[in-house]
Order: sequence, then structure tokens, then C-alpha cells
Amino acid sequence: MPENPKKIKSPCVKICKYDDSFMNGMVCIGCFREQYEITNWLSMTEKERDLAYIDIRSRKRKYKK
Repeated sequence: MPENPKKIKSPCVKICKYDDSFMNGMVCIGCFREQYEITNWLSMTEKERDLAYIDIRSRKRKYKK
């Protein structure tokens, strides 16, 4: 039986909010994901989720400045 791929927890924090002054309102400032990442999270590969987390951390740094 094949092993299950490592589960990467969703960054969702149940605060779905957008700010027009941050990334043209295209990124949730609760989880810092783009709409594409939110809607496709469950079907993304582990590698895609790893890459998304890199982008999420970058967006958080930009927003917190």
C-alpha cells in the first residue's frame, strides 16, 4: 500500500478579509493566499503547497511593513 503524502496544513485562520490597498485586493490578509491558492489548496501537490508557503511568508512581510 502506498504511503500517504505528507499532509501540509492549510494556512487558513478563518479570517477571510481583503484590503484593496494590499496587492490590489487579490490576497486574503487572514491567510495571505491568493484566490487561486485558496480554491485549489486541496488539489495542490506537496511541492506546490511548499512553494505557496514561501509566497505566503513573503506577502506577510510586505503587509506588516
